[in-house]
Amino acid sequence: MVRRCGVPAHSVFLIFAENDEWIRYHEEGTYLERSQRPKYLEHLDRLRVLTYPSYRDGDVVWGVSAARLHQLGMFGIDSQPISVINPRAGSRSGELVRRQRRIIGGDVEILDGVAVTNRARTALDLIGVLGPAGGFAAMEQVLRASMLGDDEEAAFRRGYPPDLMDHLPENVSELFGPARARMAVGRKRALTLCGLVSPLSESYAESRASLNLHLLGLHDFIQQFDVKEGYRTLTRLDFLFKAAKVALYVDGTQKYVAAGFDRMNKESHQHNRLLSMGYTVIRFKFNEVLDVATFSRKLFAQAPQLKKSCQKKTAI
Repeated sequence: MVRRCGVPAHSVFLIFAENDEWIRYHEEGTYLERSQRPKYLEHLDRLRVLTYPSYRDGDVVWGVSAARLHQLGMFGIDSQPISVINPRAGSRSGELVRRQRRIIGGDVEILDGVAVTNRARTALDLIGVLGPAGGFAAMEQVLRASMLGDDEEAAFRRGYPPDLMDHLPENVSELFGPARARMAVGRKRALTLCGLVSPLSESYAESRASLNLHLLGLHDFIQQFDVKEGYRTLTRLDFLFKAAKVALYVDGTQKYVAAGFDRMNKESHQHNRLLSMGYTVIRFKFNEVLDVATFSRKLFAQAPQLKKSCQKKTAI
């Protein structure tokens, strides 16, 4: 950018010149990488919501559009009209869908100059918009950020506090309770999901796997379990059924694209050591956790002993 454009109609493009993430995408050529394409398109969608020029007084961005502003991970969501709610008017165009609905001020915040439902309310709204699985994944992201912070690299460096799960019930109640109580519909289903969320899911795929286990009645699992070999940590399991000695990894194969054969060889060694220690090890690809039936078939085919551990299935 060498000079400020004097054409008023071009002011809409100013946000690209001032947006660090957009600039980084193009300076580093990230937008050309196939694996980064979805993230790039999500960022474009976020900028589109931020720069919409015709919001009305009382408009509040909600649903998928609010999730874009909060950068909540979703999957398979194509670009769509901006979603807003307004207490006095409803309308529809190719760019924006406005629903007439009231929302309490406690569920609204201002983000980069735009009124938007806050993170907790947005995640709860996604239960109805995307279905329980998409809403659950968003809830776990919001909870994780609330308890561990938004800086994932810093969270990995620090590790998980030993008393993290002791504070889970109060954190869930404080974070989601007020917004859930103000929901016009869906409060019962939101309450059920509030009882299942955890800050230990480290990805969208792990959240989907966690919910799948609950739907199958397999509630007694441990997340992020360190397997020790002597005094050193051999590996961290995404999920462990301790009594049955069944270990689950989620989306492991996609890591090899970036990490290469060194990572593959390391995990092959870990896999063999786990087998020698008596564990049944199951690795799920991303697409295998998106459908509970597919997930169930693979899980019970490779670990039929888990059928004895099934309790009452969660209904949502």
